Amino acid sequence: MEAYRQYLAFTPRVPPVSEKIGPSSEPLGCLPDQSTPIPSCSQNTSQATVLDDVANAFSSSRQREDDAQTPIYVTFDKGDPADPHNWSHGYKACVIGLLTHLTLSLTFASSVSAPTTQALMDEFNCGEIAATATTGLFLVGMGLGAMPAAPLSELHGRLPIYVGSLIIATLFEIACALAPSIGALIVLRFLAGFFSAAPLSNAGGSLNDVGRALSRTLTLPMFATTGFLGPLLGPLIGGFIVENDTLGWRWAFWIAAIWNAFAFGLVVVFMPETLGHALLKYKAVRLRKVTGDMRWKAKVEDETLVEATVRSLKRPFLMLALEPIVIMFVLYLTIVYIVLFGSFTAYPLIFQTHGLTLAQTGLTYIPIMVGFLLLLGIVSGFYTRYRRLTLDAKSGKQRKGIFDGRVEPEERLMPLMACGSLFPAGLFWLAWTSASHHSIWLTMMSGVPFGIGLLSIFQGSYQYMIDAYGPFASSALAGATLVRYLVSGLVILAFPKMYSSLGNQWATTLLAFLGVAMTPVPFFFYIYGRRIRDSCRFTVRD
Repeated sequence: MEAYRQYLAFTPRVPPVSEKIGPSSEPLGCLPDQSTPIPSCSQNTSQATVLDDVANAFSSSRQREDDAQTPIYVTFDKGDPADPHNWSHGYKACVIGLLTHLTLSLTFASSVSAPTTQALMDEFNCGEIAATATTGLFLVGMGLGAMPAAPLSELHGRLPIYVGSLIIATLFEIACALAPSIGALIVLRFLAGFFSAAPLSNAGGSLNDVGRALSRTLTLPMFATTGFLGPLLGPLIGGFIVENDTLGWRWAFWIAAIWNAFAFGLVVVFMPETLGHALLKYKAVRLRKVTGDMRWKAKVEDETLVEATVRSLKRPFLMLALEPIVIMFVLYLTIVYIVLFGSFTAYPLIFQTHGLTLAQTGLTYIPIMVGFLLLLGIVSGFYTRYRRLTLDAKSGKQRKGIFDGRVEPEERLMPLMACGSLFPAGLFWLAWTSASHHSIWLTMMSGVPFGIGLLSIFQGSYQYMIDAYGPFASSALAGATLVRYLVSGLVILAFPKMYSSLGNQWATTLLAFLGVAMTPVPFFFYIYGRRIRDSCRFTVRD
């Protein structure tokens, strides 16, 4: 395992001896030892002087005892190859590749149940809402499961979270494939979503562990692309599986389980620990074992699991209630996720009026994927601008976008301001070309601007919150994960009724107007962001 290799790498080349690792090398004891001279009485020494010298000897011994009990906190050395920020570009690329594959497999599992709706209704004789709940409750589980992931990873590292939760999620996906009733399937999907959330919520953290602010300009959009490709691959692949008479709907869950199991194997063998605090804990444990000196400690060991859990669970709710940046961008992201997962209900209703089968309907998501890829090209153009700002900030230049020697977080909003309006534009396009007398190609192409806008909103919101909140960013993102999955998972249960009542055009138009209402958000924060950050409790101060 890669993590065990990391642990062994902390073995000192020359085992430290006690004289070199502590503040004092004197033997410990309750009374002064032989190395501490205690003066004796003589004819020329007063009794008061002797008592003072004896007191000083006891004080010196007590000081040595206190020093010996004082913890020695480990840190990374300058340029330390064990520090994830100092890993080679090739090694970082491998880690990012593992993270993106893991994200792809888990997000695929989130939506693979979408094309099984009719098959579930036929086999279990249930209603459409119950069948749709197999997707909705998976999302609710993901929202709830994201919250305990942060404190657990802070204390034990990210890798144990990946390994433990991924194997449990895989087992629940297997159970879904064997479910005897719709009720059992809904419960199992909820549990599968709950345990799938922990790897997903920590994957973004691992990405931040190994990358710096400049490199994140490109790596986060690339990572986010896979996070959105997965949900689109679910109905695309699942549609062909469900329509296959030999396979049937159960194989949709078998495929998800097999893919998760493969991702689990890759993580166990190749994934390193990326969290700096956890690696320092490895270092402290290794030094204690090699030297026998129990004073070696990592700062993270000062906090218990209960303390870390309470702190990490409390802060996201405080930020959701008090931080205007978090409130507005979480609302924006929630609308995006409602539309994304609601499209798995809307697209079959829209495109089956054009005569497409369930499997063929899955192909209509391809233009959205094309939009994602186009957004990556657009972001690369902004990377050049951000790199120039970063270099100017380091050299001490003062210009727009730089304040007090650092690039302002609001500069992360530029791609979102440029492309965010394409999200509602794509929805309007879809709504008013959805009638069967329009060319199906015209309707499908609405997915391109929709995909560009959708991904720009996600990556822009995340980049801004990470830069604005710094060490508290994980709490802000945990709150965002909770709300967007919980709300979208519940709201999409109403999509079949909404589309049957309003019709394809007006139901989609309603979603487009929600997107329009949120479009000014990044512009507002770009103008007033610094003033708002100065009044916030958790933001990084310039």
